[in-house]
Amino acid sequence: MRWSVLAALIVAAAPLAAQNYGNYNPRDDQYRLLGMNRAQTEYQTALREYERARDLRTRNLNSESDLERARNMMEGARVNYLQAALAIVFATPHVLIDRAVKFQRGDRKFVRLTLRTENASAEADKLSDLIDSTLLRQLRPEEVPNVFVSLKDDSPNGGAIISSPYEARIPVLRFGEPVQLEFRLLKDVDVVTVSATYANQAQDRRVFLEKDASANIVTIQSAQISQEGDLGTEVRYELQLERFTSDASGVRLEVGGLPREIRYEFRDPTSGARLTSLRFPEGVTSQRLILALAIPQRDAGRFSLDRAIPFWAFALDAEAAQRFAQLGRDSLTDAEARAIPAGKVRLELLPRGIGRLEVRAANLYHTIVRGDSVAMDVTVHNSGSRAVSNVRMTVDVPPEWHARVQPELIHDVAIDGDARVRVTIVPPADIGVGDYDARLKTDALSAERQVDTEDKTVRVHVDPPANLAGTIALVTLLVALVAGVVVFGLKLTRR
Repeated sequence: MRWSVLAALIVAAAPLAAQNYGNYNPRDDQYRLLGMNRAQTEYQTALREYERARDLRTRNLNSESDLERARNMMEGARVNYLQAALAIVFATPHVLIDRAVKFQRGDRKFVRLTLRTENASAEADKLSDLIDSTLLRQLRPEEVPNVFVSLKDDSPNGGAIISSPYEARIPVLRFGEPVQLEFRLLKDVDVVTVSATYANQAQDRRVFLEKDASANIVTIQSAQISQEGDLGTEVRYELQLERFTSDASGVRLEVGGLPREIRYEFRDPTSGARLTSLRFPEGVTSQRLILALAIPQRDAGRFSLDRAIPFWAFALDAEAAQRFAQLGRDSLTDAEARAIPAGKVRLELLPRGIGRLEVRAANLYHTIVRGDSVAMDVTVHNSGSRAVSNVRMTVDVPPEWHARVQPELIHDVAIDGDARVRVTIVPPADIGVGDYDARLKTDALSAERQVDTEDKTVRVHVDPPANLAGTIALVTLLVALVAGVVVFGLKLTRR
């Protein structure tokens, strides 16, 4: 009973105070084993003094108070000795990270963390024969209780927890018995901060995650798993490739399930180089790629518009590449794709037709005189890959001008179809001489999407009206002049 009370007092005092005994040296806190040896010497000296005082008391050569004084000094020296010894045993423990392995299960990423403990002072191994074994077993210096562990984002200001569970508890971490924890990553990263709290201390250590090579694949992920693409455009998917294999020979990049009319290529996002295979450099475990799909101008009846086309992107090793070559590239089914033992991701492309309108006119420059108007025929041509509906043309004219469009609304213009519109532009009666601009604007819809069209500018040149009386007088004068010349010529001929 006395040992247990003493042990409790020592354990309570050890973390709070420095070593303290008769010949205490401040440097003993730094060199704890030497301080313990000093306390041990003092204890042994006090023990001999106590035994001598007890012997003298049995022979009635000293008083009871002398014996009690010697006992108190011996007990105090023993407490100091045990305190110095336990300061070594209970030096701040250290939790080591043996391994931090990232692996994939289904579509989710996990981290398998292996922790073990080791006393920070190697001198603690020398104390088994210096401290009472019963007391040492009761104190359990080889155990670290209540270790709390979490994974944080790699941020210089202390990142947020990105693991599930947010925090894991190890009730007891024993020396020589590693403990394995498993976390699901809520954010896909290659570097994490392992935060561990134990023994009234907190430690954050930045760890580069090791990849589990037992899966023997290179995984592929994409944030854009399904995209729309207009005919005649290019669609890009950003791919993230991650290495979970020890094979350094590289992988072949392939796509299966796309119609042959849709061309594809893998590109390096930095250099733009086109790739057919990929190898991870030493120390690199993840890379980014661009998968670009070129959609033709016309579907040619080989694939349907407004219907998703599922396809697969693969990272194949040599064996999986041979198996892929035996399958139909453009007719690959989901079942065949899932059976290929390789890294892959299922993507979708939704091809859509797009309407394009061209506004054509035989002449966009007109000359009129004051009081006349401009009447012109305009042709609307659909050069896109989808029918266009609700075509409405408007004319933006200068102030006090007027414009009419017939018909005001064209319900439908088929692919490669034409529609004719009559445009009349009427200037005011007192318009001045000069050049004026009117702008033709066209609005239309194609599959509920606005169709972009190019505005056309019509230039109108206004001349002054002709003076009829002056013109008649001028013509009369010219006729008279010509008649006079003819008469004068005839008279000269007769002479």
